[in-house]
Amino acid sequence: MIETALKAFLILIYATFVGFMFMGIIRIVTARIHRRVGPPIYQPILDTIKLLSKKSNITHGLIYDFGVIYALGATILALMFIPLGSIGVLRAYGDLILITFLLEIPMLGIMFAAMSSGNPYAGIGAQRALLTLLAIQVPLGFAIVALAEFYGTFSTYEIVMAQQTMGWSIIHLPLLLAAIAYDIVLQAMFGKEPFDIMIAPGEISLGPMVEFGGKHMGILQIQHAIALFAETLFFANIFLGGAVVTAFSSSILNTIASLVIVLIKQVAVLLVATFMGAIFPRFTIDQAAKFYWKWPTIIAALGAILASL
Repeated sequence: MIETALKAFLILIYATFVGFMFMGIIRIVTARIHRRVGPPIYQPILDTIKLLSKKSNITHGLIYDFGVIYALGATILALMFIPLGSIGVLRAYGDLILITFLLEIPMLGIMFAAMSSGNPYAGIGAQRALLTLLAIQVPLGFAIVALAEFYGTFSTYEIVMAQQTMGWSIIHLPLLLAAIAYDIVLQAMFGKEPFDIMIAPGEISLGPMVEFGGKHMGILQIQHAIALFAETLFFANIFLGGAVVTAFSSSILNTIASLVIVLIKQVAVLLVATFMGAIFPRFTIDQAAKFYWKWPTIIAALGAILASL
C-alpha cells in the first residue's frame, strides 16, 4: 500500500509539473505564431503560486467550494487509470469508457460551482459548456467503438501492448479516421479555439471562470495542468502506441526511456491543438454543434464501420 501510494504521488507530481510546462508551451507557441515574444515557460507556475497565496473573503456556498475540488479529484482519478510508459497505479482497470468519462466530468464540477455564484456570465458559459459536451459525445463514442472493435477490448493497457506488435493505431485506416475525429474532439476538451465557446473572453468575460479567483482559481489551474497531461497521454496511448521500452537491462533506464518517448508524443499532440487554436477563429455554439454532429461524426462512424468488418 505504501509503495502504491508513493507511486501515485510521484506520478501526480510529474504530471502536474509537465502539465504546467504544457501550459507554458501553449502560451509561447501561440505568441510566436502571432509574432509576439510571449511569457517564460514557467509563468503558469508563478501565476498559480500567486493565486494560492491570496486570501479570499468571498464565498458562494458549499457547491461553489466543492465544485473545484470535485473537478480536481476526477482529473487525478482519471490520470491514475492511464498507463504512463511502463508504470501506472490502476492501469489494469482503466478501460476506454471509464477514462473518457472521468476526463469529461471535471467540467460538470466547474459548471456547478460557477452557476452557484449567480453571475450571469458564468451561467451563460456553463450552458455553452454543457452544449459542447453534448455535441462531442457522438463522434467521441464512435471513435471509442472503432478502437474496441479493432482490438477486441476496451482496456487501454491492452491496446497499448497490442500496438507494440501491430504498430501504432494510426497506421490502420479505420483507427486513423477515429484518431482524426478524436483529435478534433480533443480541441474542445482542451478549451482551445475554435471551440473555446465556453470561456469566450471577448464575449462573456471567461464564462464560468469569471467568478473564480484566489485559491479557487489556483486549484483550477492545477486541475487544468493535470488535465492537459492526462488528455495528451490518453491520446498518445490509444493512437500513437504509448511507450513500453524493454531494450535496457535496467528497469530504471527502461522507465526513463518510456517517459521520454511518450512525452515527445504528448508534445506533438499538444502542438497540433495549439497550432489549430492560434489559427482558427472561434465558432458560435450552433456552428460548433453542427460541425461536431457532421464531419467528425461521419469520419468516426466510418472508422467504426471499417473496424468492425
